[in-house]
Amino acid sequence: MTSYNNSNSNGNGNSLKLYYWYGSFYSQRVLMALYEKRVPFKSRMVSLPTREQYEPWYLRFNPCGEVPVLTDGVKIIPDSVRIVEYLEDNFSNGQFCQLTPKEKGSEESKKIQHFRDILEVFPVQILTYGTAANPQLQDNPKPPYTPGYMKYMADTIKNSPAVIREIADRNPESREVLLEKARILEERYSKKISKKEAVEKVLEDLDIVLQAVEEELVSHSGDQSEWWLCGERISIADIDLAILLNRLNQLGHERRYWAEGKRPHLQAYWERIRHTSSFKRATYFSSRECIAGSKNHRSQDDRCVACYVSEVEVQIMGVIVPTVTLAKHGPFSKGMDYYYM
Repeated sequence: MTSYNNSNSNGNGNSLKLYYWYGSFYSQRVLMALYEKRVPFKSRMVSLPTREQYEPWYLRFNPCGEVPVLTDGVKIIPDSVRIVEYLEDNFSNGQFCQLTPKEKGSEESKKIQHFRDILEVFPVQILTYGTAANPQLQDNPKPPYTPGYMKYMADTIKNSPAVIREIADRNPESREVLLEKARILEERYSKKISKKEAVEKVLEDLDIVLQAVEEELVSHSGDQSEWWLCGERISIADIDLAILLNRLNQLGHERRYWAEGKRPHLQAYWERIRHTSSFKRATYFSSRECIAGSKNHRSQDDRCVACYVSEVEVQIMGVIVPTVTLAKHGPFSKGMDYYYM
């Protein structure tokens, strides 16, 4: 594990600020870790639908234009894996929950690292956009992954390299990084995302991973029957698994992997983890009723979190509403490039 200990960190979370997007897989991973550890933090949503991740101010945090990014004072930590490690290294004293055992050489610690190794490298982008680009692989998708939105996603990922190249030309300081990102994405789309056989291979590989998870859960008996994946308490491996299962469920792959008796222990685990407070807070907004102008408007950085969600969902569901009606106090009048990662 790479250490990002920072002598300038105050260790109480008061200087932390997370830049994220609510639908981002990797943002959800960090959010669940923060909530599970009970570390206080400030936040700022970065609007992926309007390409805010490519604004010059954000590219100074992350030249690749990716979320999430965590700042701790003057320190900038990109990448969800690095962020979670940073949190664990710097915020694991008595007032915060630990997500890894103190005994680094313990059996539990080794199991956590093993499952992290196989879960954190899983190609979520190919899973998500590959499912969208190959409708025959879609089984039971749930909002926001409606059939119409899946088509929109497929078109978006196909056109993204060209869009990123245009952005690179306008941002000389990040140009080389963005051009490389566009090249990688273009190659990934042509060789993986757009190819049904390649996406099926990813789905088959995931079968092997989740079977290993099922076998681990089956081994928990007696005093261990109430354990999570690797121990009595939720660990980083549980967070990795929970957010992955959530994405699979949204995409409609649950029947392939655990539902209807396919993997009963994994199904029971999913039902249990999805009802934890940290999971629900990381993946679902509790204040969703607000529409622009509502008395329930809840502001965050001069934007309403619930309105952000509502506006995106209205467009995702294919409901035709004039943008001016929706975007009274948000950036959605700029158009959508909904890079849902």
